[in-house]
Amino acid sequence: MLINLIGNAVKFTEAGGVTVRLGTKQNSSSHLIIEVEDSGPGIAPEDQQRVFEPFVQLGALADNKGTGLGLTITREFVRLMKGTLTLQSTPGKGTLFRIDLPLRQAEESDISTLHRADERDVTGLAPGQPDWRILIVEDQLENQLLLANLMESVGFQIKVAENGRQGVELFQTWRPHFIWMDRLMPVMDGIEATKAIRGLPGGNEVKIVAVTASAFEEQREGVLEAGMDDFVRKPYRADEIYECLSRQLGVRYAYLAHDKPAEVPMELAPVALSVLPEALRRELEAALESLESERIEIVVGQVARYDRDLFRSLTRLAQEFDYPAILKALRTN
Repeated sequence: MLINLIGNAVKFTEAGGVTVRLGTKQNSSSHLIIEVEDSGPGIAPEDQQRVFEPFVQLGALADNKGTGLGLTITREFVRLMKGTLTLQSTPGKGTLFRIDLPLRQAEESDISTLHRADERDVTGLAPGQPDWRILIVEDQLENQLLLANLMESVGFQIKVAENGRQGVELFQTWRPHFIWMDRLMPVMDGIEATKAIRGLPGGNEVKIVAVTASAFEEQREGVLEAGMDDFVRKPYRADEIYECLSRQLGVRYAYLAHDKPAEVPMELAPVALSVLPEALRRELEAALESLESERIEIVVGQVARYDRDLFRSLTRLAQEFDYPAILKALRTN
């Protein structure tokens, strides 16, 4: 929501500035208030509700190559959190967007329960299970690497296909138990590939789960109608990936139990990063400088194959957005 509102404000403010305010208010319950105010061209009164409609771009906005969906999606997210999004605008003077979200105030006891057993680290597969074969059908290299790392790091056997046609061929020759199927791919997309696999001998036994960047419910209905068993949204979350495998296949895991709340390292020792190849250290530094959380997550995921403790430390620092601590250790090293 902030990315959309601040992005719009910066894009359309040629002089003056953009102000972001965060605060709370208390009536019958607590509320978080977020305001984004700019000194841009403003919005005419008759257009102030239309800006929330899909694909609508008004006046100067039409000269920019946007989708016209930013404010629509922002308002929907606010509604999903039981909040409100309003705007005040005066043509020629600027616009103020205000988000009001209801909150449940945290108690001190809540802090001590962070990162407990519900966020346990999966360390491997529990004994006494089949040698699970997992096929990844995905055309984007970054997503291939992330999924492959999540699978291999706990002991799954994997193969990777770059499009639906390769996926169908690998299904016939390798007979996986489970397939991660990207929905949009060149040559043959995930829907076509799933239908083809379901029509082959043994095709109804394999579990197929769609992976998609779409947030629209109709996409879920579409993949299920095509014969898929479930779907997971991108960007990937390790707990969602592992839970989906458990739900579909009955996979059981071994966990790293935490006897006390995990602490965020105050400082990362530069020597700890010496186990990483120089190329990976450069890649991690570039990802941190980009400030793109998904890119950072992908690169940090590659650290697990070299040092699990370092992977956990970097993951915790990244989750806390303490990028400077990682950069300092990288550059000292």
